[in-house]
Amino acid sequence: MAARKVLTRAESQAQTRESLIDAAEQLFLADGYHTTSIAAIAAEAGRTIGAVYSNFDSKESLCIEVIRRRINAELTKLTTSFIAAPDDLEARLAVLPAWWTRVSGDTAMITLLAEFLITAIRDAQHRATSVETFNRMLESGRAVLIDYLPEEISDDDPLLDSAVHAVIATGTGLAVARAAEVMTAEQSTEILSTTIRLWLGRLAGSAPDLPVH
Repeated sequence: MAARKVLTRAESQAQTRESLIDAAEQLFLADGYHTTSIAAIAAEAGRTIGAVYSNFDSKESLCIEVIRRRINAELTKLTTSFIAAPDDLEARLAVLPAWWTRVSGDTAMITLLAEFLITAIRDAQHRATSVETFNRMLESGRAVLIDYLPEEISDDDPLLDSAVHAVIATGTGLAVARAAEVMTAEQSTEILSTTIRLWLGRLAGSAPDLPVH
């Protein structure tokens, strides 16, 4: 029988972090952000409360990691779809509806995101941490967009940041509206696709020049 590998301290800590994030995600999605306690997360992961606080400052930090991990995973899936598509803009845009329908249809995750954002609105310290984290997520989205922009669009165009913010803000609102069942999947997809096309047109110089706020 092969000897069991002894984990290094760093490997053990990474394993603990992942188990805590897994447990937090499961409970947040099932029971909601506010209802879930640190004690419940520790118990679900088979860890102590001390282990939670050794790896995360707070429940907010854990929630940010859950959201960050999911967003990164979805951006990776989108990138993979872009790579597999023919090398032209229309083919790349054609992969968006199926991806967006699936992502925006994950009601439990969208509800968690909405809960978390509302908490951030009411807590200044929490809000500052959230802004920093979501800015990093925006940068990840920007990186994906830059890699697959049409050749006529410069990746140093000052409007690019406005485009990324507009698309993500629109997408967030659409996802929440769909989760609340005030908008259908088809409506959500159509509006997001139109928003993306409008901004691509503006970046390419073929759309009216709108003021940047």
